[in-house]
Amino acid sequence: MGLPHGRAVMIARRALLGLLLAGAFAPRPRADEDDDDDRPRAVLPLAVALERVERRFRGTVLDADIRPGPKGRLAYEVRFLTPAGNLLQIRLDAVTGRFLEIDGHGFVEAQKP
Repeated sequence: MGLPHGRAVMIARRALLGLLLAGAFAPRPRADEDDDDDRPRAVLPLAVALERVERRFRGTVLDADIRPGPKGRLAYEVRFLTPAGNLLQIRLDAVTGRFLEIDGHGFVEAQKP
């Protein structure tokens, strides 16, 4: 259920460009630091974010991008096609990997047990 090589390269390039433009190469926080402070944080690699989506849902990643999210933090926006043909829009916090929002029909049926 991976991406075709050319598509994966395109998604990786777009994500890298977004990271470079956002200046997101910051030191990784210590485990005991609060997630809600304003200090810059290291961004999860796109591959890790997509892995989290594919671990949670059955289907295929169509596209992924990184954009400013709530409170100016970066968020991955993933377009995901379920086996039933439904399109999901999934947003993950690009630092923590937490799911922020899932829009679309059929996401409950697409969830893996």
